[in-house]
Amino acid sequence: MLIVMTLVITLTATFSFWTDRIPKDLRLPPGPKGLPLIGNMFDMPKEREWETLEKWAEEYGEIVHVKVFQTHTVYVNSRKMAYELFERRSSNYADRTRMTMLNELMGWDWGMPFQRYGERWRRHRRAFHEKFHSNAVGTFKSSQIKHTRDLLRRLLKTPDAFADHLRHISGAIIMEIGYGIHVKPQDDPFIRNAEQAMRGLGAAGVPGTFMVDRFPWMKHIPDWLPGTSFKRLARQWCQNSTAMNDLPYEYAKAQVATGTHEPSFVSAHLDDLVAKDKLIPEEEEVVKNAAGIVFAGGSDTASYYIPFFFMPSDRPNRFAQTVLQMTLFILAMALFPDVQKKAQRELDSVLGGIRLVEFEDEPELPYISAVVRETLRWHPLLPQSVAHAALEEDVVGEYYIPKGSIVVGNTWRLLHDQDDFGPQPDQFMPERFLNKTARRVPEVTGAFGYGRRICPGRHMAQNLLFIEIASILQNFEISGPLDANGKEQPLVYKMTSGFFSHPVDMELSIRPRCEAAVKLIEETLKRVM
Repeated sequence: MLIVMTLVITLTATFSFWTDRIPKDLRLPPGPKGLPLIGNMFDMPKEREWETLEKWAEEYGEIVHVKVFQTHTVYVNSRKMAYELFERRSSNYADRTRMTMLNELMGWDWGMPFQRYGERWRRHRRAFHEKFHSNAVGTFKSSQIKHTRDLLRRLLKTPDAFADHLRHISGAIIMEIGYGIHVKPQDDPFIRNAEQAMRGLGAAGVPGTFMVDRFPWMKHIPDWLPGTSFKRLARQWCQNSTAMNDLPYEYAKAQVATGTHEPSFVSAHLDDLVAKDKLIPEEEEVVKNAAGIVFAGGSDTASYYIPFFFMPSDRPNRFAQTVLQMTLFILAMALFPDVQKKAQRELDSVLGGIRLVEFEDEPELPYISAVVRETLRWHPLLPQSVAHAALEEDVVGEYYIPKGSIVVGNTWRLLHDQDDFGPQPDQFMPERFLNKTARRVPEVTGAFGYGRRICPGRHMAQNLLFIEIASILQNFEISGPLDANGKEQPLVYKMTSGFFSHPVDMELSIRPRCEAAVKLIEETLKRVM
């Protein structure tokens, strides 16, 4: 079997090598020189990918090309080029690459982020946008405030379990907003199933991780042949993703039918469909799938680092995307204590220690808002974003981009561009968003994706980041771990690689700033209970 696969792969690569046709007077974008047949397979980084891509950007410029077998990949390394491709030419670069493992074998084609560009995707996007545009997400603030208060209580009780607390709060908020479901305090079945589904997503979410992504014909290989363990994984992960999408929706739909539901994304859409006499399976499918992506974007997830062409690790990083962003914030506060102190001084001057922070305080807290933006910029959660694909061949200046090329926004590079964000990009400096340099950048470019595929839930996510960051800073001190004598020790952590990059194995200390903060949290909780 191995000999046959090797032969077929070689023939496929050879065919691709000789059939590449580049129009006269054009050339592919610059990039590292590859080998015959396999191209740049051995150039592709296996860890800390952003560092390799940064070197390529420095050496080759704002657009870089690599090729592995028959697959062309183009990295976009400047805000100017990102605007040109993902905004001005968005109709050509809003597609997704074919992901055989994820969409065709694991069944994730119901998920809007992974759908090919077209009318089906637009219907899902409209359903999502109706309830999550910037003027609509204010209705979710009461849920975000309520659960953030619960987060403070949990941090008071068991601060060392901060990651578990962040996970629980994120899941609780998204289930309430998406489905009107109140999760169990511990081991909620909906959240548990999402964990299993997102484990598969994390493993297959990077195109090319599994050989079947590069050679789709492999999905037809009989299961009994050696080398088809990916099919067994796909079947299990397909069951998980289907259950994650179906079960909470059916629960919410049943609550709506009996009139016992609470307001949610699902109930609002179902009410609209009933009012318009459009409660038909095709419309329901869109609502269910859109709600499933709300769930996937904010629930408890498990992402993996998968070395190129290798099987996934068996060690999950059990965080939601918003949780991962909060762990980056917590790490930054421990590493940059002067920023933490400055933010706390602003909070104290506005709130006076007499009440907890509210959303209405945001206009009076410009430094906290800058901390939120710097958290998104400093170490982007998706350093290379979610890959786009070229619907048709294209010409950019003297460069030729073949049809079907994977086109990746190099978010790390864009968010560390000194022309946009000023000097010392590796430092956590919220001040850069308060000066004229970074204030002219309308969004933290790339932190939520690009062009027509930008994350439609970004407004809700930014609201949650603001209230959680402000609430934690108001009431807690974050530092390296403390020894038995209360002396701060060096901070211990490491960054993951792969689709997501975030800190793991963090050893640090989170403790109340003072006894007054403890009383303020306890008294506030008594009033709302």
